[in-house]
Amino acid sequence: MAILDQSRHVLTKILGPLLISVSILVVFFFGGEAYQQFGIEFFDSTTTVVKNVLGVIGFLSLAVLANRLIRYVIFEGVIASATGTPAPSLLLQISSLIIYVIALSACARIVFNQDLTFLWAASGVAGLVLGMALKELLQDVFAGIALNIDRAVRIGDWIQIHRSGDERTMGQLMEISWRTTRVRDLLGDMLSFPNSKFSAFTLSNFSLPEEASNRSIFILLECSVPVDQAFRILQAAALDALLELIGPNVAIPTVAVSGVKIDGVEYMIGFHAQWKFLMPGTRAIYKHVLIHLAKAGLRPAGRALTVADRADQDLVQNKQGPVRLSSLVDQTQIFDGLPTDCIDELIARSRRVRIRSGRVVIQAGEVGAEMYVVQEGLLDALDPMKLTHSANNKPSVIRPGDTFGEQVALVGLPHRRTIRARTDVLLLEINGNTLQHLLETMPGTLEILAHNLAQTDVMGNASDGEDMSQALARQIMHMFPGVQPLSAKTEERGCESTH
Repeated sequence: MAILDQSRHVLTKILGPLLISVSILVVFFFGGEAYQQFGIEFFDSTTTVVKNVLGVIGFLSLAVLANRLIRYVIFEGVIASATGTPAPSLLLQISSLIIYVIALSACARIVFNQDLTFLWAASGVAGLVLGMALKELLQDVFAGIALNIDRAVRIGDWIQIHRSGDERTMGQLMEISWRTTRVRDLLGDMLSFPNSKFSAFTLSNFSLPEEASNRSIFILLECSVPVDQAFRILQAAALDALLELIGPNVAIPTVAVSGVKIDGVEYMIGFHAQWKFLMPGTRAIYKHVLIHLAKAGLRPAGRALTVADRADQDLVQNKQGPVRLSSLVDQTQIFDGLPTDCIDELIARSRRVRIRSGRVVIQAGEVGAEMYVVQEGLLDALDPMKLTHSANNKPSVIRPGDTFGEQVALVGLPHRRTIRARTDVLLLEINGNTLQHLLETMPGTLEILAHNLAQTDVMGNASDGEDMSQALARQIMHMFPGVQPLSAKTEERGCESTH
């Protein structure tokens, strides 16, 4: 479809001058002596004028036709398709100038029968004088031509200009004109350099040999942090940042130990992206690293930490898992409002599960009795129904602190989404026995879970105006026999007190 549109665009550009040129040639070719005789007999005084006008129109229409063929077919068609970059405007302008100079010279020599020898000789002398006077201008022009022919940089490339000293300018090449080269820097400002000066600079082209580049980020963590945990957290944080910035089709970042220093272990995060994403990607990765470390109860190491800070961090890292997880679980939507002792009991009865990258945790349509809280790592959630009806549907990202499977464990509905580990993940698995114990021993838990589950709209709108929380509470009681609402327990206690 794109090729058809491009062909139609080229045809509309060349059709007009082509018809005019063919018409003029047909008149001259088939008219011949009859055309001249017709002019002599009826328009004797205007024969020469008509002939000259038609000749000039013919040459100019041929020039326009040739210019558009070269521009739209050769430069914007063949060359742009082969190189993958727009045609340089300077070469387009130079080719147009040469074509029109030739057309005007042909008009003067053929139509008006003028000898151009004296004109060319005079122009040579004038060109010598102008060349001496406009030396710098000509240097810029020829430097621009050399830049376009050499193709060391292309329009749209991301480059770094090494100027005098240690001064460097980074940005995107926008245009190479007759005199100047224009570069838009990272702040959005347009910088103009004379072509002769620009061609003398040392350039780093980040768009060649391919548009994507590699970058590394270094993070320092305490030596007490296990290496596999650090790998899991840092890779998930970097991938989370790049998914948010670039989209789902991003390469998974790599994590490696860069060195062991006096302050801790230095980890290197490597990622691959187009150059325009490298700087914002670096900033986003730093941000998400801090977020993921905080959710794991960690923070970067460094000499800025005081002795008290280090003692506090060691204390947090040496705490038992249930205590460290308490704040993370408390922030989840499904357990919002539960007392701290209830959350601690929940964590104590749950188990941690490590899942390798790429493994499917849950398949859509499955049923089970477990729900999960993400402690570390990233997962993808794909809804097969949405993927069937929407080509633009993208998998959602499940991050640390998120939960999944609550509608299966509490209500008995099948899984609506396929959950796959995008990186190595650490999950807190809460099974049906744990939920049964929680609902039976902790008063008010049923109402809190039903209310929080209703906020997720897991069952759609309740029929006949029925309250969603009450409907979910009854479904939970059906799933967990022996569980009673808080009101029923209060009535039982009242009856016992009267007896």
